[in-house]
Amino acid sequence: MPVIAWAAAAACLSGAATLLLTPAMIKAAYTFDWVDYPQADRWHATPTALMGGVAMYGAGALALLLLGPLVGVGTDVGLIGGGATLLFAVGMVDDLWGVGPTTKLAAQVGAAVLLMAAGHVFGPEWPLWASAPVTLVWVIGITNAVNLLDNMDGLAAGIGGIAAVALTAFAAAGGALTAFAAAGGALPAALLGGTVGGAALGFLWFNAKPARIFMGDCGSLVLGYGVAALAVMGQGAVAAGPGVAVLAPICALAVPILDTTLVTVARTQAGRPVTNGGQDHTSHRLVTLGLSESAAVGTLHGMGAVAGGVGLTALVVEPTLFYAACAFGTVALGVIGGSLGRLDVYRTARVGGDGAPSVSTSPSSNAQAGQGRWQTVAAYLVGDGLLIGGALAAAHALVGSGGLAGAGGVPIVEGVLLVGGVQLAVLYAMGLYRRLWRHAGTPGIARIVGTILLAQAATAGGLALVYGLGAVSAPLLMVDGLILTLGVLGSRLGRRGLQRGASLYRPRAAPAESVSNVLLYGTGEQAMLALRALRDAEETDRVPVGFVDPDPSKQDQIVQGLPVFGGPGACADLCREHDIDEVIVAVGDAAADHEQEVARQCAEAGVACHSFDVRMKPLGAGREDSTHGEPMPGPPA
Repeated sequence: MPVIAWAAAAACLSGAATLLLTPAMIKAAYTFDWVDYPQADRWHATPTALMGGVAMYGAGALALLLLGPLVGVGTDVGLIGGGATLLFAVGMVDDLWGVGPTTKLAAQVGAAVLLMAAGHVFGPEWPLWASAPVTLVWVIGITNAVNLLDNMDGLAAGIGGIAAVALTAFAAAGGALTAFAAAGGALPAALLGGTVGGAALGFLWFNAKPARIFMGDCGSLVLGYGVAALAVMGQGAVAAGPGVAVLAPICALAVPILDTTLVTVARTQAGRPVTNGGQDHTSHRLVTLGLSESAAVGTLHGMGAVAGGVGLTALVVEPTLFYAACAFGTVALGVIGGSLGRLDVYRTARVGGDGAPSVSTSPSSNAQAGQGRWQTVAAYLVGDGLLIGGALAAAHALVGSGGLAGAGGVPIVEGVLLVGGVQLAVLYAMGLYRRLWRHAGTPGIARIVGTILLAQAATAGGLALVYGLGAVSAPLLMVDGLILTLGVLGSRLGRRGLQRGASLYRPRAAPAESVSNVLLYGTGEQAMLALRALRDAEETDRVPVGFVDPDPSKQDQIVQGLPVFGGPGACADLCREHDIDEVIVAVGDAAADHEQEVARQCAEAGVACHSFDVRMKPLGAGREDSTHGEPMPGPPA
């Protein structure tokens, strides 16, 4: 029977057993008071059954015990199962009575040793002195990463299940590779992957919001160990080289790695113990940004699926393109992590129970502690270095024989270093590391495009100077410049795009004390400034819903992602229909005669009405100024 068929059989058996065992565990949990009660550092607001990991472990063990002897994988899977059992036992004790971090660490070390005893190490082609410690760090890191990710309904189960599916696909593909199949690596990995994936996705039925049961440490530790072991076992499935073999399985676990890195850095900068719990994970920050709890979990599930898909491309594309995809993906995750890391999740308190965002989302002073200009420049340099390398690799793969490697007399390593050094120098000299990109607009975009064009010209000159005119490939530089431009634009404007995108999905029917739905009167430049001020302030207590404009030709149009509802005479009805809490008039002097009518209708509907204006007021030292200010002048001619 094909490898994929055994994986499917294991997934079906494990998933079905989980669906049958979990309801019994829910009943047992309430009977024996195995209940997770709300705490200050936990997200859930209602008592929820614990020990769901018992059902997951039992279902997985049943699948392996029944199918393992049929396919002849005893010792291999047995040792890995022993590691899972060790972590299950320690996790169960921790759920019931609590254990210290040293005990957990010792159990994770023991589980990693059992994985290595089964013949699986990180970097199978590396020498043992290098692969053994990396395997130890990998297993401990991923096990704890998945454990930390179990902070919101359905999150860890979904991410674990998605990762297991992707990693099982590696194993199934490896079954078609003679060397891997002969080594016996494909079948054990596929069997373990199907078992882990089936148990996680089966448990997701009961763990998705609103969760009826939590897996607890006895489930999250085993799930984390399972996907960590799968990533190590699946490295033998990729025949494209050791670099691809190592990177491809890591892609499936990009979300747990991102979350752990973000939490570790943020807590360290804020002076908080890394081992303590808290509401500062990636999922919590997405909710703080304005997403609902379900949308935040769904976003992370989607990110996990995309990352796993990128890893799977290693099986069908040439290594150069895969390396480029990994470089771009790393920068994208860095932009997301950097944007979310700036949100204040320490000074604000959650309001309204499960899924409610914080009141304030201003950048945290703690989050910025110790983050000087040189650190920001260093982060940009690393990110741009990855973009330059990825763009050059992608261009080389797309151009083919006309690429850098096809140019006579150009050593590929020296050529890449030369191109990277020249382009980074140009980016630095043109001031791309001295600008704040949060408010960048058309001038910033034009500066980036111009800088990349200059960098490509400098690259051509450098190659011609060192290796001669024959080393200059016009098609390569054109494709490289286009890809690099898109990458740099995305890295600089990504944070702003993330904030704008999240603002479109903020809840519009939240309680008045937490979120105010705002209607903007006007669609001109003043209104655009008001909308930008609301969105750029990162506030979640004011959510723009749409526009009202006296010009009938603008009705039913879409402006900045928001609809234009109608003229000023419809304000009162619109406020009632769309649950509006506040109307902001932003027309300047263009339609000042409508302000009183809008204010009257707002009073009729019982909603607040404010005016948005940008004016310059003279200030006098030691005296009061009674002037009302003058309108801000436009730019000089």
